[in-house]
Amino acid sequence: MEIKVSKAALCMRLSICKMLCFVPLFISTILLISACEPSKDLSKPVNDTEKEHSQSNLETSVSNLKVPTAETEKIEAIFGWLDSKTILYSVKRDGNELSQLMAWNLETNGTSVFYQPAFAFSEVSISPSGTHILLSSFTSSDKASITILDKTGNPLYSVAIPAYELAYEWNSFKDGRLFVSSFYEDWTYNSYVLNPDEQTMETLDFPQPFAQWASENDLMFLDWDKEEPALTAPLERKALHGDGADSLMLDVIHFKKMKQALMTIQVETEKQDRGTYAFYDPTNKPVHSFSVPLLKSFSDWVIPSYDFIEKNKEFITFIPNESKDADQYEGRFTLTKLNWEKGTQEELMKDMENEPLSCSLDGNFCLYGYQFEKIIDMKTHQIQRLFKQT
Repeated sequence: MEIKVSKAALCMRLSICKMLCFVPLFISTILLISACEPSKDLSKPVNDTEKEHSQSNLETSVSNLKVPTAETEKIEAIFGWLDSKTILYSVKRDGNELSQLMAWNLETNGTSVFYQPAFAFSEVSISPSGTHILLSSFTSSDKASITILDKTGNPLYSVAIPAYELAYEWNSFKDGRLFVSSFYEDWTYNSYVLNPDEQTMETLDFPQPFAQWASENDLMFLDWDKEEPALTAPLERKALHGDGADSLMLDVIHFKKMKQALMTIQVETEKQDRGTYAFYDPTNKPVHSFSVPLLKSFSDWVIPSYDFIEKNKEFITFIPNESKDADQYEGRFTLTKLNWEKGTQEELMKDMENEPLSCSLDGNFCLYGYQFEKIIDMKTHQIQRLFKQT
């Protein structure tokens, strides 16, 4: 079933989705997002605060990393964690037109070829458990090619679908399964469920494109108005092939469903410039909540970058110093860690830029930056640049 949403509403949702997918911003993504929000300077040097962190006199961790580059190759981007010690990145070697995917073990500083694509890819995404890797590319005929690899870099499944832009969500309850929405130039979309292990793709009639897995066969989504942009929406849950949806709560501006928890963000009733981050257990019972200043854009709320270390029940995010319109906010952010089970909160690093995060499964390191070009040691709070931004 082909469904249409308003262009403004789609821009709003896609910009948030892309920011939180924790993949670098390649050309196709930049073209879409730049039409929806102010451009960002991706070439600025490391700021004084980051220099101070990176020059700390420490004996371990990121200070010992040897960036695996040579004159014959160049790191283009880092994509995330294959496991707690290994990151996936791409290089462009002299004389080669196509980039190569590489695996870098931070413990041994050893590198190995992970996969040599036969096509120029635009995005790479790693499943939450690191068992599956998605590569996508777009052709001149407005088609998207999707290839799914296993954790050793062997191709499992490939498919091509009509698309101008893609949005997708990994299923943490069933490794490798994906909810995919393909958008066309007229902002209509179709949704699919991909199962690379079973070599299947199912077209799905679903009311919203930006859904997240609530179980192996259920999805959660914000039921946004399809005609007019809105600042809040009801959070609903629906079975893949069910007729109706169950309403969970009203007036949500953002949510993230994990395997063992649910996080929602809502505007506070009495203080419209502040938001409440609330956490719920698998039965949707409230566990913990905390209040933060909110930044508002012309048509939406700005959600600072975040990530989860689910095994430790930890939430890592940037928090602004004050509530303000986003285009007028000149302040910095505080990197903060919350344990939603214990209810403890810790300020990790102050005077930071709000840039994408991707943390290792054990929570010891976080990749940081628009191309994950930096790494933060979460124990020592040291930052090291892994490569220069292109």
